Amino acid sequence: MDTDIQQSSQDNSRQETPAADKKRGDILIECVDLSLYYGDKRALIDVNLDIPKHCIAAFIGPSGCGKSTLLRCMNRLNDLVEGVTIAGTIMIDGVDIYHPNYDVTSLRRNVGMVFQ
Repeated sequence: MDTDIQQSSQDNSRQETPAADKKRGDILIECVDLSLYYGDKRALIDVNLDIPKHCIAAFIGPSGCGKSTLLRCMNRLNDLVEGVTIAGTIMIDGVDIYHPNYDVTSLRRNVGMVFQ
């Protein structure tokens, strides 16, 4: 019986803070259902991520988990890799960086990364 009460209270806490309450203007980088393929191999699977403005973000995890692959998507370095296909959306300040008219040179000037 106690377990049911605890579970119910956890479910209520989730309902009190829905993701929809985020102000879109506070988000600098937004990834929605981002997947990356090297040929037939899916390297990133449906990544959803919001990075707020004025935030320093770090991606940490074991070797081979997709950290560098995700970062390379954020400044379109994967455009230079033969056989790479990207599905989903990355928006920076509300603009789709994979739109055909997006200025990739400007993007790369403004998105900095530090690899180990």
